[in-house]
Amino acid sequence: MIILYDQTKVYVRPKRSWFPNIRKIIAIVIIVAIVIIVPITAMRSVPAGYKGVLLNWGEAISVENEGLRWVVPIAQDITLVNIQIQKAVATENTASSDLQDVTTTVAVNYRLKADSVLTIYKDLRNDYETRVVTPNIQEALKAATAKYIATELVTEREAVKDSFFNILKSKLSTYGIEVLSVSVTEFKFSPSFNQAIEAKVTAEQDALAAQNKLKQIEYEAQQQVIQATANATALITIANANANATIISASATAQSVQIVQAQLTPEYIQYLYAIGWDGKLPTYWVSDGNGTAPYLLVQGPTDNTAVP
Repeated sequence: MIILYDQTKVYVRPKRSWFPNIRKIIAIVIIVAIVIIVPITAMRSVPAGYKGVLLNWGEAISVENEGLRWVVPIAQDITLVNIQIQKAVATENTASSDLQDVTTTVAVNYRLKADSVLTIYKDLRNDYETRVVTPNIQEALKAATAKYIATELVTEREAVKDSFFNILKSKLSTYGIEVLSVSVTEFKFSPSFNQAIEAKVTAEQDALAAQNKLKQIEYEAQQQVIQATANATALITIANANANATIISASATAQSVQIVQAQLTPEYIQYLYAIGWDGKLPTYWVSDGNGTAPYLLVQGPTDNTAVP
């Protein structure tokens, strides 16, 4: 309070109130807050690999694509739904067609179909894996393993996997879920069955070893037969060759004798004697009387006395 004095009177100036100014400041702050906060609360971001389900007072009304989206504050909101490839792993106790207990572990790659996101969210919210995917994996696995005996689950692993894939794909497609691939990671049998399998494998291996040994013996016997046959054939061939050579030689000798006999005329014989004579007269000579031999040399006395 300020007291002013003048020459005539004294008066008091009224106290100024700051309340109207405070109200203006508060109003400005509120307006600024609304301008800043409202746009922020009205913005929603949908990242890559997701779809945004637009909720109007909690009701799913549409699907928004990735990017920045605007909603009405308080009344509307956006919930994200994953449409990327997801993996579910399940282990289930099943039975083969021969009633052997089998514990099977599988892994499934799946994703939500983009055009089914709204329906999936309305029916399942974001609990689709626990409510739909896992139970159907278990059911499909039971149906697939029941088609095969226990040993075939191991030997026909690819066929079992394909059967499981086709059954699961058919089941989940009705919910708008696409099955991309499956893997059967493990088959676990009971201890008694494992022992039986080991015994069977051992017996098969022993039988195979015996069969291979028998084949080896048969092969060696065949080799011996082949060798003996070859030796016999060789001996027969050699004997035939020797016999043929003997026959040919005898025939040639006979032919040569015939040729010589045909050529042994008296004149040719005398010619042979003549060319073979050494120029000495024989000590004795005799004639055979038929003129075939002009003389016959006979060793006799040295006085060269002729015998008449």
